[in-house]
Amino acid sequence: MMNMAARKYIWMVIIWWSAVQAGGAVELLERRVDLVFKNTPIRDALQVVAQRAGFEWSYNAGIIDASRKANLIANDWTVREALYEILGEGYEFKPNGNYLILKKRRKPAEQLSGYVKDPVTGQRLANATVYDRQTLRATTTDSNGYYELKVRKKTEVVVARLDYRDTIFTVSSQTPRFQKIDLKVNTVTPVRRTMTLEESLQIAATKAERFFKATLEKWNAVNVADSLHRRYQVSFLPVLGTNHTLSAKVVNDWSFNVLAGTSLANRRLEIAGLANFTRKEVQGVQIAGIFNELHGNQNGVQVGGIYNHCGDTLAGMQIAGIVNFNRHAEGVASQIGGIGNHTRSGKMLLQVGGIYNFVPEVEGSQIAGIVNRADTITGIQVAGIVNHAKKVRGLQIGLINSAKEVEGLQIGLINRSGRRVTPFFNW
Repeated sequence: MMNMAARKYIWMVIIWWSAVQAGGAVELLERRVDLVFKNTPIRDALQVVAQRAGFEWSYNAGIIDASRKANLIANDWTVREALYEILGEGYEFKPNGNYLILKKRRKPAEQLSGYVKDPVTGQRLANATVYDRQTLRATTTDSNGYYELKVRKKTEVVVARLDYRDTIFTVSSQTPRFQKIDLKVNTVTPVRRTMTLEESLQIAATKAERFFKATLEKWNAVNVADSLHRRYQVSFLPVLGTNHTLSAKVVNDWSFNVLAGTSLANRRLEIAGLANFTRKEVQGVQIAGIFNELHGNQNGVQVGGIYNHCGDTLAGMQIAGIVNFNRHAEGVASQIGGIGNHTRSGKMLLQVGGIYNFVPEVEGSQIAGIVNRADTITGIQVAGIVNHAKKVRGLQIGLINSAKEVEGLQIGLINRSGRRVTPFFNW
């Protein structure tokens, strides 16, 4: 019987040979050829292609129309391009080692395929995004500039790449399934804003968002400049949903995410079992079992089981089981956190924190279990232990109240106003 070492060796050889065959299969259709045909019989043309590209044919002669002639001038074309031009779309090719199997296509192709290139340099462009504008199915070109995309019978297809102008074309039942697309260089370079990381929980949320970004989404994010709009999104995880790999470029009215979802903006309602990642704006309501990570403005309500973050302007409400972070607050901005709330700048109407609150200005109420901190209070500040503000116009209630200037009343065991310190009351 064959021993274990021999079996292992044979399996290694089989795996190696399979890899070699697979590598050759990809390489064969991408081999470059120069061709000139003028009324050349199609079988002769196919033989010339095989000779120039260094492979052998395998096909039934009966599937080729011997009366057809080939007329073609090709300079540095791939084998795939040349064959589509010579044979048309009624055939399919399957490489097998150094053989190319040619078969008659049984039914019309349900996908587009082709190459994306720079018309000036002739370079085939890798990592270009090709997507269906209706279904948002998307793909990126490979290292040879080749793409394959499943499309509807009638739709619009967009081709986009960083530093190039978008190309849009309409697809119908009469549209050739093989499309060679030229992208022109965009002379206007977009300016991108560098985003800073928040402290602690924001760092964790940012890392989680990066974890969900697959290679396709990264390229789509830089290639597709325009925002898209959909009435609804249903997803399991970011990029695994109805908006596919273009999720981060879509504004949704309604978004339902089983575990987590990504979007450019949300207008009415977004719900996630774990987390929501939003790039631009939230209007309406956003609810997540763990956290909401918003890089832009919020004009609605965020509810997070643990954490909420608004990276720009908060003009709505944040409610979190643990903590809320916000860069700037204005209007009727409010925060309610099980542990605390932190706002870097602006004016807050209401802050309620189980332990602490911080905001530069309050025009309303600031209530905390342990400590409140603000520059200016116009209204009421209540803390279980310490209230601190530079200027108070209204009421401070706490064990210790501290302010540089008071126009109102302090109630606590120790009350400080400027250099003045009094017990129980200060006005």
